[in-house]
Amino acid sequence: MISNNFKSLILFTLFSSVFILKGQESISPPNFIFYLADDQDQLDYGAYGNPKVHTPAVDQLAKEGMKFTNFYTSQSICAPSRSQLFTGMYPVKNGCMANHLPVKKDIKTVIDQLVAEGYEVVLAGKSHVKPNSVFKWTKYFGSIDHRYLPLDAINSYLAKVKKPFCLFITSDFPHGPYPKNSDYTKNDIYKLPYNGRNVPNYKLGYYQNIEDDNTQLEAVLEMVDSHNLRDNSVFIYASDHGISGKWGVSEQGLKIPFIVRWPGVVKPGTTSQILLGLVDVLPTFLEITSSKIDKNIDGKSFYKTLQGDESAVNDYIFSLATRQNIQACKVFPTRAVRGK
Repeated sequence: MISNNFKSLILFTLFSSVFILKGQESISPPNFIFYLADDQDQLDYGAYGNPKVHTPAVDQLAKEGMKFTNFYTSQSICAPSRSQLFTGMYPVKNGCMANHLPVKKDIKTVIDQLVAEGYEVVLAGKSHVKPNSVFKWTKYFGSIDHRYLPLDAINSYLAKVKKPFCLFITSDFPHGPYPKNSDYTKNDIYKLPYNGRNVPNYKLGYYQNIEDDNTQLEAVLEMVDSHNLRDNSVFIYASDHGISGKWGVSEQGLKIPFIVRWPGVVKPGTTSQILLGLVDVLPTFLEITSSKIDKNIDGKSFYKTLQGDESAVNDYIFSLATRQNIQACKVFPTRAVRGK
């Protein structure tokens, strides 16, 4: 027969173990899941004021997390935007200041920084960064048919991963080519403030691509939930730049959607107007993981913003455009500085 004192000791030990386990969970490093769309204007989302476009998955993320209204890329084209995200440095500094250019060979990336902290750093989908000698992903899952996300590979990875991870899911959508057949008509296209009188011909297919990308995002979010990764994952949604202002330094090209869901840290349904840029993502990841922020990084951490602090992080955002290595593109180099 077990004495009451011994029962009390067992119960005390069990409860103590639970508290210890909960404490370990609360301080364990979070995962990072970053979903990046390609060529989508910030205003082409329901969450950002477009009532006609089909973006329910992004809109739901905005309800569950924090929506940023003044988030920028410093160059409105694919490779330079990605180079900022992965290095925390502006394009001229990291070397990728025009499309298809490599970053400098001695650059440290998010891979180097987080792998040193015990993370796996994985890319799934569109790459568009080089050289491979710099971007040594723990795992790389390429796009299917050069177009669709490798959803099966992503699901398999999430089901098996045992270490903290940083997963970049980089979609090829809604970037062209645009389908000739679309569920949309010109009457379905929401007129943005900077649009002219006529609806551009690409918009019907562009809206269709947005809807198809939303379907992919929904699948990813379902995976996160099915593998019980929601609560300990910082889930970020963004686009690399806008389509309307691509290649230049206009607001609609440089300003991007940016939404963060982090249960228990980010208050649901909130909006931040803090001025931020893609170079600020890497230092934020590093502060969250209590890692050293390299002095060569241009960006600044906005970890405090995620916790509800609306004090300024940046006074200015810097941007540029070159000929961009694109035929018949904008010829003259331009630079811009934006304040509050």
